[in-house]
Amino acid sequence: MTWPTHTLLGISTLWLLVWLPPEALHYDLGVLAIVAAFGALLPDLHASDSKIKHLEVPNTNVKPFMLPALVVSGSDQHRGLLHSLAGLSMVAVMCGPDIGRVGWAPLVALLLGYASHLIDDSATKSGIRLLYPKNQRFHLLPLEWRQ
Repeated sequence: MTWPTHTLLGISTLWLLVWLPPEALHYDLGVLAIVAAFGALLPDLHASDSKIKHLEVPNTNVKPFMLPALVVSGSDQHRGLLHSLAGLSMVAVMCGPDIGRVGWAPLVALLLGYASHLIDDSATKSGIRLLYPKNQRFHLLPLEWRQ
């Protein structure tokens, strides 16, 4: 799938935030949409042509995600660790300590965007290695429906 598809599908998961308590939703929906879109792009950080790897700070040539992308690209294959429940869990654990500072809504939006990417890619012909490092591929759809 392409980055615009992942971004839109990640943002579309925000309706699930209605399950959070109202006091947790004191964020602007636009901010949460950006966070969900970021989460939806995060699993492709290791890919050489990924959008997130080449994002620039406006009016500069600074690419803040280039170094993490280079670190991850040397240690991960496409649809490997970052496309698994282990990758999703790793992001949740890394962001968990920030809940007290930023609240639940941004973390949930990030994880919803990330999870949407996994669901999107599991609907393709090659699927994902959901239980990485196991080599078994997970496919959401029957073979004849996969694109």
